[in-house]
Parts: sequence; C-alpha cells; structure tokens
Amino acid sequence: MLDAREALKSGFGHGTLCTAYRQTRGRGRVTGRRWIDDGRGAMLFTIILEKNSITTSFPLTQLLALALCRRLERGYGLTPRIKWPNDVLLDGGKVAGILVEMEGDYLLGGMGVNVFQDEFPSNLRRPAVSLMQALQQKGAGSMVPLSPDKELFPFLKELEILIEETPGIAEIESRLLGINSPVAVKFGDPSRNEILIGTLTGLQDDGSLLITPKDGDSRAVYSGEIEQL
Repeated sequence: MLDAREALKSGFGHGTLCTAYRQTRGRGRVTGRRWIDDGRGAMLFTIILEKNSITTSFPLTQLLALALCRRLERGYGLTPRIKWPNDVLLDGGKVAGILVEMEGDYLLGGMGVNVFQDEFPSNLRRPAVSLMQALQQKGAGSMVPLSPDKELFPFLKELEILIEETPGIAEIESRLLGINSPVAVKFGDPSRNEILIGTLTGLQDDGSLLITPKDGDSRAVYSGEIEQL
C-alpha cells in the first residue's frame, strides 16, 4: 500500500500493480492489526484503479474477494467463502485479507493471499491456511506446482472480467460465510463492544450486510466484525 502511494506520487496511474515478496508494515482494516509475511510464500500486491473504472455499486473489496473465489474454484476445485467485509476463507482458515483505501481519484486495492506456507504462528487471532495446505487436505497438494507469481496472472484475469461484466449480487451472496444463519456483528471499533444479533439475510447493492433481528426489521450494517453463532 505504501509503495502504491509512492507510485501515484511518481506519476503512475490506473492499472499499476505493486507487488512484494516480503511485508513488514502491512496493515489490517482495524487499527492495530497487522499482516506480516517474512517471504515464505504469500502473494502480496496493491493494484491502483481509477474510481470511475468500477461501474458496479459493489465495493472493490468484494470484487477482489469474488475474483479470488473464482480463481480458487475454477483453478483448483476448492470451496472458498467470503467472510464479510474483507477476508476469504478456506476450510475455516483465513487464506486472504483485503484492504482498500482511497487516494484522490484512485482506489488502492491491497491483498495478501497465503499460497504455499506450510505453517503459521501459533499466536494469530484467527486460524490461517495456505492454498497449499488446502490442496493437501484434498490429497492434491504435492501434485500442483504453486508459487505467488504463478497465481497472480490468473487472479488478475478474473478481476478484469468481473470489472467488465458487473456480477450480480447473488454471486457474492452464494459465497458469503453465514448467509441465512444467525450471526453477531460487532460495530465499528471492536473495543466498543456494540453488538447486533440476528440472521444474515443478504447483501445490499452497496455491499452492506442485511441483518434481521428476531424481533425487529432488517438493518443495514456498513462496517464491523461478524461471527457465526
């Protein structure tokens, strides 16, 4: 993300891709959270896109997540899930995290995807998984050559197709973790502990969640942390 901002200052624009093999200052969506990779096998990049190049009302965060889901499904026969608002899961473990920020007329779409790590630190907030580990669980890990570089182009092709074709909301909802199930949503800063409990009934066109409490009308949720109950 920092390199992408510097690239914009240097005159680079729409379509610029900044990649990294190591990341030591990666930030999460919530203040204080970090994405750290020591060069052991993650696909790390930020793509610069003009705001007006995204014709769908969906946030870029969800387009990036959907592009990765398509790649994992079509390329490997896996079943990823989108954990709203900005994670992709495989077998319950986090395989990717997304952070999108604005800079003038541009969107900076940052993404980290675990590709061929064989282990993760034990002190992570949530379980993590790599593409290699997910394939090994299917019995195919040793037969598929993996590398972050090999994964990048097919992913970008899926993203290009999505930006051009404007996917329907149902395509994202069908991959949404917790859809039609009871969930708890912590609003805004998790330390404030504001919680809404209800059924996750879907998404609105702007990417917000629709939560229906037992005794109330559906409410739109624009930011927060979601947990299945």
